[in-house]
Amino acid sequence: MTVLGGIGFTAPWMLLALLALPILWLILRAVPPAPIRRRFPGVALLLGLSDDESVSDRTPWWLLLLRMLAVAALIIGLAGPILNPQEEQTQGTGPLLIVLDGSWAGATRWPQQTEALEAQLTRAARAGRTVGFLTLTRPEAPAFQSADAWRSRLAGFDPAPWQPSPADIDRAIEIADTLGGFDTLWFSDGLAYAGRDAMLDALQGKGSVEVYQTGADVLALAPATYEDGAITLTAKRALAGAERSVTITAQGRDPAGNIRVLASVPATFDAGSTQASAALSLPAELRARITRFDIAGQRSAGATTLVDDALRRREVGLIAGRENREGLELLSPLHYIEQALAPAADLIEGGIGDVLPANPDVIVLADIATLSEAEQAPLIDWIEAGGMLVRFAGPRIAASDISRDTEDPLMPVRLRAGGRSVGGAMSWGAPKTLDSFRESSPFYGLEIPQDVTVSAQVVAQPDPTLAERVIASLSDGTPLVTRKQ
Repeated sequence: MTVLGGIGFTAPWMLLALLALPILWLILRAVPPAPIRRRFPGVALLLGLSDDESVSDRTPWWLLLLRMLAVAALIIGLAGPILNPQEEQTQGTGPLLIVLDGSWAGATRWPQQTEALEAQLTRAARAGRTVGFLTLTRPEAPAFQSADAWRSRLAGFDPAPWQPSPADIDRAIEIADTLGGFDTLWFSDGLAYAGRDAMLDALQGKGSVEVYQTGADVLALAPATYEDGAITLTAKRALAGAERSVTITAQGRDPAGNIRVLASVPATFDAGSTQASAALSLPAELRARITRFDIAGQRSAGATTLVDDALRRREVGLIAGRENREGLELLSPLHYIEQALAPAADLIEGGIGDVLPANPDVIVLADIATLSEAEQAPLIDWIEAGGMLVRFAGPRIAASDISRDTEDPLMPVRLRAGGRSVGGAMSWGAPKTLDSFRESSPFYGLEIPQDVTVSAQVVAQPDPTLAERVIASLSDGTPLVTRKQ
């Protein structure tokens, strides 16, 4: 490219045509030719007459000038003028490989990156270079084509909601090794990840490498947690810098079912810190409507966290019968259940008729053997509609005849009469510990304390379906916890 007075020309040889303008001036001056004067005596008869249409014997100078300027403008236009041209970033004339991180970290600035890619394709087109694309989050062998062919396909490029994995980098290095020589333009999203240096070494072995990376910081949002009655939100940034504040919004459905911002809270990064926290206190009903948290102004998977059941305080109905144990709290069937559930759930106590209208998530029956028909029918309907019933066995169930000959609809298995005592004065053996949990058990992965032992239990009756219903058992194989749909 030739630069003259701050204006560059992609085809400077076209300016040589300006040298032909003086010749063109002479040609225009000669056309039309000047008339030859001949004296004719009869012309005296025409003296005094006026002619409405007159033709000049020569083209006016101003018209010649306009024509010359029009031709000069046409020549300059064909020379490809560029105002304030930048120095070419792509050197050479060989193939050009454009590498994209293509991760979530670049999603917020993706439109600006697309504009930068268009500029690079324009430069490559002027240099007559073929171009190939390699996205590290989805590595595939690039097809080197003309820059103009790629320009129309840029709209189909989009960032992935993940970072390049070590397997992706290994695949990209293998692809680069199969290609011949090429220069590289690498558009980085601003995050370091495993294998990045190895990828750079592989590209440098093929030719020159230029890396483009924005100076803007990368923001992310950690999963929300619920502590001490408030939602704790933690934002992170890639680089420690000056003090900065961001706004975290909570989105969910309003009573009409429309998605909207339900609440927002500011979080401030201290100077030199890469983490900022904020606490959001909301009523339980509003908290249950939240579906996601976002960092305002950041459109990426990393700046969004979806809400799971960790923020919901489940409603649990506790039913222990009508026995009054005032003054004997430690002997209450509900005492230890309440201690376990109170930090994570809203407890509802009362009879079945009092608990069912609240439509709790779980109903717990603590050593209740029998239910009246008026209580059992609505409880079965509630379970069939998706409710979960948890029953704890105790002396009352052991002494009852429930689920003996036939399986009770509100019991997971049939029970043996009388229960079982282990380690007592009138029994053989020592108290039993818990056996390890199977993978199909909801308790799988929990550590079993060795000081927890069982000395009395209600025993399940052997049955062809018993094995698939056991989710916890004792060290001797006796079923301890069972379930069924």
